Amino acid sequence: MSGAPLKFESPIQDAISRIRFAPTSHNLLISSWDSKLRLYDVESSLLRLEAPSEAALLDCCFQNETAAFSAGSDGCVRRYDLHSGSCETIGNHDDIATCIGYSDETSQVISAGLDKKIYAWDARMEKGKGYAFESLNSEVTSMSLSGLNMMVTMGASILMCDLRSPLKPFESKDSDLKTTIICGSASPHAKGFAVGSADGRVSLEILHPSNSDTIRYMFRCHPKSTDRRYHLAAVNEIVFNPIIYGALLTGDDEGHVIAWDAQTRKRLFQLPKYPNSVASLSYHHQGRLLAVASSYTYRQAIELEEAPQIFIHDSGDANINLFLSELSKSAMSDEEHHFESKADAGASKTYPQQAGTIRKNGYIVIKNRPCKVVEVSTSKTGKHGHAKCHFVGIDIFTAKKLEDIVPSSHNCDVPHVNRTDYQLIDISEDGFVSLLTENGNTKDDLRLPTDDNLLTQIKDGFAEGKDLVVSVMSAMGEEQICALKDIGPK
Repeated sequence: MSGAPLKFESPIQDAISRIRFAPTSHNLLISSWDSKLRLYDVESSLLRLEAPSEAALLDCCFQNETAAFSAGSDGCVRRYDLHSGSCETIGNHDDIATCIGYSDETSQVISAGLDKKIYAWDARMEKGKGYAFESLNSEVTSMSLSGLNMMVTMGASILMCDLRSPLKPFESKDSDLKTTIICGSASPHAKGFAVGSADGRVSLEILHPSNSDTIRYMFRCHPKSTDRRYHLAAVNEIVFNPIIYGALLTGDDEGHVIAWDAQTRKRLFQLPKYPNSVASLSYHHQGRLLAVASSYTYRQAIELEEAPQIFIHDSGDANINLFLSELSKSAMSDEEHHFESKADAGASKTYPQQAGTIRKNGYIVIKNRPCKVVEVSTSKTGKHGHAKCHFVGIDIFTAKKLEDIVPSSHNCDVPHVNRTDYQLIDISEDGFVSLLTENGNTKDDLRLPTDDNLLTQIKDGFAEGKDLVVSVMSAMGEEQICALKDIGPK
């Protein structure tokens, strides 16, 4: 079982949305977009259950060894009897149900959906008896339960809640991530969380269980031997080791699974790259087994390039043994890893953003060029539920018109665009300008702009001896003077 894929007589036909190990056994629960909930006995290599549904399943969880729940694209929250395979609807959202979890401490099923609502359903009562948490102003992108704590993410925001006090307002947490949060995981050992972003970073905040120290920092999840500045694969999943405090794994859009030690801030190892994105990860309750779902995810532009598979690693794997060994002695990892401060966060040239959220006057990368969006239109929904966005953009440096069509639920690259003001000191004969920076140094690597009107204003103003301040726009490694401010005569 050393990294071997699970075998199915009837292969999984569409993207895997979630895998979860059972509370006390080797059974693995699998939800997928082919509208089936599966229960697989990993120890016996046997499919125990395949329960069809009326809708795509976007999430699943166990109640106990004999019952489970799912969240469906039809908004339904369903409960399954894992012995008989029967299921019943216990509640409904007004839109697609995207997340589900179960709290054994409160006997509550918690669900979230695109209707911007979070519901709690009492598993001990008849179906339909649920209540809503406080109203949200955005769609929930991930949800995680640990004991009495619930964590949900929306956009770049993190909200925490004590399930014993559902009517109290959510506690807002600062993640330092300024891009969309894709996944989140509540710490099983202490109050805290880890969240992963669309541009490949993780933000951690964990309160130590035995003292007042808090682990809080951010890092980029780039694989070994890659340039961290240009590795922007979305972090799809984060799981904490259920046994070892501070140990966690991340899985990304490019098929990488990497082990980290949050306490020593070390990358411990990475597993061999998987054929698809890492859609979901799950630890066995004893931490001995790790399940990895390698599958297309609905955020990607390439659908089902490789068939979905689930790989199982056990403690006999060389990498897993290294993981446990390194953690037990708090040793150094095989390679230093850069854990970023907040100031490092903007080092990348672009970041991913869902196409359907990009608006007119925003920015987008079209044909590897940074563009300002001047027109955006959306077509009707296609085969897989994806509407198409037609973007018309103007290159911010060349003013060339460019166009692109992208499914609305897929990611586009968006450039980091910055504007900086400098005082103009001199203009050389070969067309270069000398600019005064904030720290008193000079910047001498920019040419005069090519726009005739702006060029004339700068030259005439400088010839007249005026104090001039120019605005320099920078994006994707390019810079250009884009505007002029006349602050009066010298």
